[in-house]
Amino acid sequence: MKGKYDIHRQRPGEKKSYRQVFEVETPPGLTLLEIFHAIQTEIDPSFAYRYSCRGAICGSCAVRINGVAALACKTQALPLAEKGVVVVDPLANLPTVKDLVADFRLFWQAYEKVRPYLERPHEQHDDHFTWHDKLDDKHIDELGRAVDCIKCAACFSDCPKRAQDPKYVAPQACVQLYKFYFDPRDNAHDFRVETAGAPDGVVACDSYGNCVKVCPKDVRPLRAINFIKRDLQNRSK
Repeated sequence: MKGKYDIHRQRPGEKKSYRQVFEVETPPGLTLLEIFHAIQTEIDPSFAYRYSCRGAICGSCAVRINGVAALACKTQALPLAEKGVVVVDPLANLPTVKDLVADFRLFWQAYEKVRPYLERPHEQHDDHFTWHDKLDDKHIDELGRAVDCIKCAACFSDCPKRAQDPKYVAPQACVQLYKFYFDPRDNAHDFRVETAGAPDGVVACDSYGNCVKVCPKDVRPLRAINFIKRDLQNRSK
């Protein structure tokens, strides 16, 4: 069948956007990313979108599909096309460079704000320990999920709190903060606690849960956020 794809179009440097509907042959097994390829190669070579690995590993092709952030390479096109016109937009909470290409600078600014790296003196050697010696099972599970984050910005896009408050660091940065918040090797714990408790930090999360729904890697950002919130509450007692 021929699917209809209603796609956001925007020229570089222009704030005004418009929509364009493309009709593309949509056989079973075709992903939305492959639909984008077909549009660019067969209909409009000026159509811009971002992709890299095609295997749900890099996160580059994240867009909003019928109002929900998802990876285009992981989304089957036919089931959507059979239900009607497929509406595709660039990620929300980020400026648009062109068409479906979002400007990630705000995303990376939030990421860098939490200092997402281990901080310790160079001369300090690693102790011989396993994570099970220092963390309980629930933290070990969430730590593994946090490491799986591919920084696609789907959670950043669909976070209502970020839309309401552009200063909020958003779920992905909170996950990165979590990775080191409970790390016994990290020497910047006071900074982690201060950052988490700041008005634009972890405590600003209103627990909408959209981040959990849209994450393509099941990182469960809200879970990591709640672990930190619980620790902060215990500290205040």
